[in-house]
Amino acid sequence: MPPINSKSYTEEEKQFLKNIGFKIQFFRKQRGLSQNELAEKADLSYTTISHIESTSSYGMSIIAIYKIAKALDVDPSQLLLFK
Repeated sequence: MPPINSKSYTEEEKQFLKNIGFKIQFFRKQRGLSQNELAEKADLSYTTISHIESTSSYGMSIIAIYKIAKALDVDPSQLLLFK
């Protein structure tokens, strides 16, 4: 999935996307997976996982979030909730 133009996001939206990426990275590392291994398990490209986990605001589909959550064995809501 190509990145959506980050200039179209508000600062709050950009931070939301970054937080999802940080959560994905946290769970991935907790499970001892590389970005490539997660990409394979989620049936996504390495580039997509790399972009999502980067500090840039990378738009992703809800299906991508679902696939990643299932590959990480977490409920998708865990990637979207921040406290």
